[in-house]
Amino acid sequence: MATASTQPALKAPARLKAPARLKAPAGLKAPAGVAVVVAVALAAGACGTASSPPVGSVDKTGVDATAGNLRLLAVHVPAPAGDRYPKGSDLRVILTIVNVGPVPDALVAVSTPDARRSEIRWDRNCDGKPDVVDRLPIAAADDQVGGQGGVRPFDPYDVLLVGARRAVPAGTDVPLTLRFATAGTVSTSAYVLPKTAHISEPVRACTRSASARR
Repeated sequence: MATASTQPALKAPARLKAPARLKAPAGLKAPAGVAVVVAVALAAGACGTASSPPVGSVDKTGVDATAGNLRLLAVHVPAPAGDRYPKGSDLRVILTIVNVGPVPDALVAVSTPDARRSEIRWDRNCDGKPDVVDRLPIAAADDQVGGQGGVRPFDPYDVLLVGARRAVPAGTDVPLTLRFATAGTVSTSAYVLPKTAHISEPVRACTRSASARR
């Protein structure tokens, strides 16, 4: 007669569970660079379709350039009343010209594709009414006190761009070509300051030079 088996019945294996999700150790943060990249990406996505002009650098004082022995410093246009200069506006270009050479020079022409014409101006009489001149004489390096041979770096002179051919937003550059009698031609630009720019305009000397009195 058959006898019942005394061995215990086999059980099905317990259902396997997925491993618990790994957690970052406490106190571990994402690298700073990752956060920066994410922030930049979000900003780019938010601003990609914006039509407002660029904010511009609030610390930039202008554009610097070199032409022979001449140093052109902080070439800029003062901030517009709004966020841009409307088309047809006149743009005043302020610059400081330093001659480090032994002989005088002269600015004889300025041009830009962004305006109908340009004027070289010099307040040689120090009366607040600059004259339009054909050439702006620039004193040599050893004549920076008396100004016998022309203007010194901080004398009252500038360039006026008449009749802008387009609207010119703050924070952008206006291309310029300047031609000097000795130093030759240099292509540069004038930076249009934003209203929030952290700079002060240079104080212009107003002492009539000997060349102006003659």
